[in-house]
Amino acid sequence: RYYRGVVRSFATVVFIGAAAAAGIYVGTTKTVIKGEVMAASMLEQVRAKGVSKITCDERIPVTTKGAVFKCQFNGADGSTASFEYTMNRAGALSANLLDSTGPK
Repeated sequence: RYYRGVVRSFATVVFIGAAAAAGIYVGTTKTVIKGEVMAASMLEQVRAKGVSKITCDERIPVTTKGAVFKCQFNGADGSTASFEYTMNRAGALSANLLDSTGPK
């Protein structure tokens, strides 16, 4: 009888430890967003404003603090703009204009 109780308790502790280790592993592994996916999502939002093409960094690593990446916007009129984006943990984006050119 005593043996069964010890085995159950030990199995419970091992299960809890394994679940905690798996949670820590998943929580600390890097997530990477494909730049083309981010660009396509952004293009849907600004296409009506005359933007014809967006290219972003190929791989956007997301950490526990968020992500920082760059995108190049090309306008239908030949204008360009380069932005550095910061994405917070909630997914909200803020932009910093790095460079731009006027219409051609």
